Amino acid sequence: ELLQKAIASVLAQQFDNWELIVVDDGSTDNTADVVRAIDDERMRYIYQTNAERCDARNNGIIHANGSYVCFLDSDDYYLPERLAHLYDALHQRNFPCEMFYTGMLTDTGTRIFRERLNNGLGQTIFEILAANVIHCQQVCICRKILDEFKFNTRFRIGEDLELWLRIAQKYPINYLDEQYYVAVLEHQGRSVNPMVYNSGAEQLSLYQYLFTSQHSGKLIPQKLQQFMLAGSYHAIGQYHINHGKRFKAAWA
Repeated sequence: ELLQKAIASVLAQQFDNWELIVVDDGSTDNTADVVRAIDDERMRYIYQTNAERCDARNNGIIHANGSYVCFLDSDDYYLPERLAHLYDALHQRNFPCEMFYTGMLTDTGTRIFRERLNNGLGQTIFEILAANVIHCQQVCICRKILDEFKFNTRFRIGEDLELWLRIAQKYPINYLDEQYYVAVLEHQGRSVNPMVYNSGAEQLSLYQYLFTSQHSGKLIPQKLQQFMLAGSYHAIGQYHINHGKRFKAAWA
């Protein structure tokens, strides 16, 4: 029921030289009908057997023709100026082979507010990535980078961070400070909601993988690593308390 809003937000962009690839990850509802009812030659529909979002995003990347790739989940939307601002920023920088990320708005249904980013002076990109949640919807990435680096299908939580860390070891990642907004809709079905899903356990598994000597996540300072691990245990505890399992919460 949210997909139409997401697609409409792309159709309404002030910059119109885009392609929209809708990857249907094995839905069992009327997603195909919703997409096919929209007549726009810039839009393509791809159906795949359910394989989770990493595989779906990788599938979209493979089919993309553009020089830069942006992402948009079906329950989020772009503001009309987003792609125009991104294009202007890329043009001013002579279209570099880099990754960019922008600000973000959260739409609670009753109000919209701007998420704050911690981009402190003197911090390395690894510190910045660890201190912030950079959603896929916030990024614009040179296609050549994504030809080399793909989402790791092993993970369903934090898969974006895992990819950004690998990219950061080879390519520049820069923040665009102007208001290039994408809005994230909050709802109970979100997979990162610790009240509904035990996302903290999956997050903990991810961090244990990132902080090994084989991954670029090892470049995150140890104090930040400890803070991230603590956040995972807190989320696990929240989940168990929400399900009336206080002993499990204390054990976590």
